[in-house]
Amino acid sequence: MGDLKEAGRRFVDMGDDTLAERVIAHPPEFLLAGSTAQRIRVDNGQTGFFERRMFRINHEFTDLADTPMVFKFVCPVNFILHYQSLEVDQGGIVIRTYRASQGTEGGTFSDTIPIYSNNFMDEEPEYAFQATVTTGGTFTPTVAGSQVETIRVRTSGATAQQVSVGQGVSGERGIPAGTYYIVASRMTGVSGSCKGVYSLIVEERP
Repeated sequence: MGDLKEAGRRFVDMGDDTLAERVIAHPPEFLLAGSTAQRIRVDNGQTGFFERRMFRINHEFTDLADTPMVFKFVCPVNFILHYQSLEVDQGGIVIRTYRASQGTEGGTFSDTIPIYSNNFMDEEPEYAFQATVTTGGTFTPTVAGSQVETIRVRTSGATAQQVSVGQGVSGERGIPAGTYYIVASRMTGVSGSCKGVYSLIVEERP
């Protein structure tokens, strides 16, 4: 029967006594050769990064000895742990992480650890982080060995590093809102002061 036209529309004979409307599509202008139209930019990576919801802390230990240092991490919204590492260049340090329900805090957490955005570009509005990280107090676990994570790094001269959470998708961890304690201690069998750097990258999910 061939193609048929009706009121500006074209139909194609499907060979089974039915007709189908013929549609001719053209690629977007920006895909055509020589086009001056603006291309669509696609950003690779985490959405949270471009929405400026990722932050980091980078704390340097210069004299960690007999007294452990405790970070109190409080986040009222769900969050994703993207990266966590411990680097030691003197002595040996153990990082143990606990939930609030696993022990008792003491003292006063009055010293604020600065948190910095992981994206200072002004393409999106600045995000107000809800999490806080403080130190100054103590944490005593109810049951020894009940920590949810342990990182151990010891060095005998050269710098040693342990990364417990990578920056790839497979290393991400989704964690519920709450209070967590990160306890940094000198490793058993090590004497003197320990020096190193603890790093953390978190994405809030409000």
